[in-house]
Formats: sequence, C-alpha cells, structure tokens
Amino acid sequence: MNIERQSVIQRGNFIIDPQCYTVTLAGEEIDLYPKEFDVLCLLAQYPGWVLSLEQIYRAVWQEDTFGCENVIYNTICQIRKKTKCPKIIRTVVGRGYKFVI
Repeated sequence: MNIERQSVIQRGNFIIDPQCYTVTLAGEEIDLYPKEFDVLCLLAQYPGWVLSLEQIYRAVWQEDTFGCENVIYNTICQIRKKTKCPKIIRTVVGRGYKFVI
C-alpha cells in the first residue's frame, strides 16, 4: 500500500490537516461536517482566488451544479459560524467566494 501524506495548510492562525480531517484555530480544534471541511480546504488551497459557485460545487460534490447556490451558501454560513471568523471567507458579489487571511 502506497500512502502519500497530504500537505498541511497553514494560513495565519488556521491549520488545516487534510490527512487527519482537522481544523484548528489558535490551537482550538473546530468540528466541521465533511463537506464543510472540503469547502474550507478547497478555498484555503487557493488564498485570494475567487472560486465560483460552480467551481466549488463541482470540486466538492463532484456533480452538476444545477441549483447549487443554496447548498454553497448554507455551507459557507456554517463554516463562518463554526470558525467564529466570518471574514475568512469573503463573498465576491456576482463571482463567488475567496479565502482571505
């Protein structure tokens, strides 16, 4: 069995470990559902890049994007609430979302 370690993503006080599915902020672990974790991880991999709803949905859910707006919106809201850092994911009106730290 050949297992490669995925890189830990560190952005400011955030540490995201894709291998262990953990997110810590200032040393405190944050519990996220799998899709919330995947969305946060995706955005954190491309800090400052604006990812469209379609890009996020296809990357995380791996399905067509018909009607994905509410799913993405609710997932982003939950991430902001659970991390207690609403400004880490910025909405770019008419374009999508970006990770900002």
